[in-house]
Amino acid sequence: FFNSRTQNEGHPKWFVLGVGQVIKGLDIAMMNMCPGEKRKVTIPPSLAYGQQGYAQGKIPPNATLIFEIELYAVNKGPRSVEAFNQIDKDGDKKLSELEISQYLKEEFARDGKKRHPSAHDEILADIFKKNDHDRDGFISAKEYNVYQHDEL
Repeated sequence: FFNSRTQNEGHPKWFVLGVGQVIKGLDIAMMNMCPGEKRKVTIPPSLAYGQQGYAQGKIPPNATLIFEIELYAVNKGPRSVEAFNQIDKDGDKKLSELEISQYLKEEFARDGKKRHPSAHDEILADIFKKNDHDRDGFISAKEYNVYQHDEL
């Protein structure tokens, strides 16, 4: 996750790099930044909002954008390759109900919050409902949203 502050919002913004949560130009511009680093970047329309513009004219069509970026922090998110591999105990590059169930038990034990016994099963069912797109009983790396980044 990357944290950046924009002048319009006046507060830091957290997002996952490389998954389309921000315009492509910011994804590219922030690659390999280190915490504390600042950059001024110019993003052409093709890597910003293109011919459509954005937000009812706030950013007009074919606008070139200029950002001053300061990176505050970088964290490995719950959808990282590392997290996927940690859950994938048998290393088969897909997550079974048993693997995710075990992961949930470990997470519940770690946070120490009291939960109704049915919460585990409800959360597990919801995870598969939302992520097992091909309904094969497993969550693949693609379904888990593990994104590999191309080097520039």
